[in-house]
Amino acid sequence: MIQTKPYTALAEIYDCVMRGVPYKKWARYIVNLIRRFCPDAKRIFEIACGTGTLLSILKKYGFIVDAMDSSIAMISKAREKLKGEDVRFFIADMSNFKVDEKYDVALCLYDSVNYLDSIEKFDGLFKSVESLLYDHGVFIFDISTEYNSIQNSALMNLSGECFGIKYTRRSYYLRDEGVHINEFEIELNGEKYFERHTQKIYKISEIKDAIGSNGLFEVVGCFDGFSFLEGSERSERVHFILKKRNN
Repeated sequence: MIQTKPYTALAEIYDCVMRGVPYKKWARYIVNLIRRFCPDAKRIFEIACGTGTLLSILKKYGFIVDAMDSSIAMISKAREKLKGEDVRFFIADMSNFKVDEKYDVALCLYDSVNYLDSIEKFDGLFKSVESLLYDHGVFIFDISTEYNSIQNSALMNLSGECFGIKYTRRSYYLRDEGVHINEFEIELNGEKYFERHTQKIYKISEIKDAIGSNGLFEVVGCFDGFSFLEGSERSERVHFILKKRNN
């Protein structure tokens, strides 16, 4: 079995494996957040854009969009999906990147920040995003909580076939380490590939402390799931909305 980096072999079947993700619901919620916290926004930059599904929906809302991801394979799929569209793609690490444009809104969704394996790396993310945004800009991201890992890990264990490609997914939470693991075995072109995805699970208070220590943003929203209710450790997902301080 060949071990690969996350989102390498998986990129070939990612859209099929994730077909249950309600991207249109995500887009509606994000657009509502933007209208509330940055109502004049026109330009959006998505961090960890994956195969570009959300980007394609946001373009239909009339936004100008660019994006980045650390996976070459995922960016390749995103380019195919948005072929002919005026979208710039970048390959970079979310904890340290620089783009020579300014945007109204930065997004990092679907618990992508949980891939940062230490709270210290949030400092690099915040610095990179701050330089990306206009003075009125906002940063929207979400985290998956420990409650989600404990309650729903077993629901993520599955096997299937996409485009003739067989796969198995195993999901489990290492509570003592605060780490959620997703493992994929994928049969592709006569070979078997293995990917291990590791996500660090953070408490809301840890994220807020990191934001405060960094000093570049203020928290203007911390919401449960797809709502405007206050997020808590009993939420499965928490969306943060940060606004630049412009000191």
